[in-house]
Amino acid sequence: MLKSVAIIGAGASGLVAAIVAARNGAKVCVYEKNSKIGKKILATGNGRCNITNKNIQTSNYHGLNSSFVNPAINKFNTSMCIDFFRELGIEMFEGNNGRLYPKSHQSSSVVELLAYECNILGVEFLLNFEVDKITKENGKFAIFSAENKKYADKVLISTGGLAMPTLGSSDSGYKIAKTFGHSIISPCASLVQLECEDDLKSINGVKIEGNIEILVDGQSVSKKNGDILFTNYGISGSAILDVSRSAAKALEFQRDVIAMLDLIPEYSKEQLKNILIKRKKFSNKKSLEIWLDGFINSKLAKFIAKDFPVKKADDLNTKDIVRLVYLFKNMKLKVTGTRGFKSAEVTAGGINTDEINAQTMESKFQKGLFFSGEVLDIDGDCGGYNLHWAWASGYTVGKNI
Repeated sequence: MLKSVAIIGAGASGLVAAIVAARNGAKVCVYEKNSKIGKKILATGNGRCNITNKNIQTSNYHGLNSSFVNPAINKFNTSMCIDFFRELGIEMFEGNNGRLYPKSHQSSSVVELLAYECNILGVEFLLNFEVDKITKENGKFAIFSAENKKYADKVLISTGGLAMPTLGSSDSGYKIAKTFGHSIISPCASLVQLECEDDLKSINGVKIEGNIEILVDGQSVSKKNGDILFTNYGISGSAILDVSRSAAKALEFQRDVIAMLDLIPEYSKEQLKNILIKRKKFSNKKSLEIWLDGFINSKLAKFIAKDFPVKKADDLNTKDIVRLVYLFKNMKLKVTGTRGFKSAEVTAGGINTDEINAQTMESKFQKGLFFSGEVLDIDGDCGGYNLHWAWASGYTVGKNI
């Protein structure tokens, strides 16, 4: 007799798990609270769907036990991911930093072909079905909504985290896990913009490639190079998103968080000092602001010159130039918060992975109950790593459920 499998959540990990489980002979039903499947997939990669990355490694993942990802990402590595999606009909191309996207440049292609495969495998979808609770009755799982009660032999919770609530995110997966004795690592926003105390309105919209270092109580906890975007509220950009997890976790405990920016990472402090000393020969009675313009973004030049005690480039001495170098290489902003789950791409925290079998994704507390994707205490860097975790963990469940 076919085993019945209930998958709660029709996101990335749930859809892959449904396909693999159905291929392995299970009778699969997917329960989705939204009216459509794959809503978060449609939003990824600015609508292009950053499917995976060429360089998937344990170091790209975070959580209390980041090595939990190893069995899944070793079984379902980048090469296997490419083959899996090629089989569905999706070819990929490589973007910046090893990012892999569908050749259609459309996330809708990914959702449509996942849905097509599910349909030909006989996977059933129950849309607009919000699961309120799950219990165990007479050896089966009972799945409750406000108006319905369904049964299954095995259950996968792939409900995601709290990021992007406008797409239907909620804490339902955590609540279900708790009823079976699981503990939750406090969730916080990750891959999210940072809010700063400093007044940055005059440089709103300025984008540079620089280094960002997060200091917590004066200690360095995270570093990244990449795009940095100044905004009215603080800082954004790919480099900021990648270090935001460290900042968010520290802010949870009301610790002092400083974002230290290197605005000109291509030069060492000594090289930059020598360049500015040479530029001083051509200062020609320029104001500091005009003298800096042409070397850095004009808005940034004005921002730095505004509070600098020397107003004329001709009046700069070596000590002043060293101080300017310090400002370029160590711009410090006090971080007061993040833009929250509404703007976050992913949730850090979730179901404690110490309570899950990493080889199968099955609960150590309840036989037949599985978890995958963002609902677990695993989050990845920006660049396709979170989607890859969703696919890989879903694939692992599909093989073992």
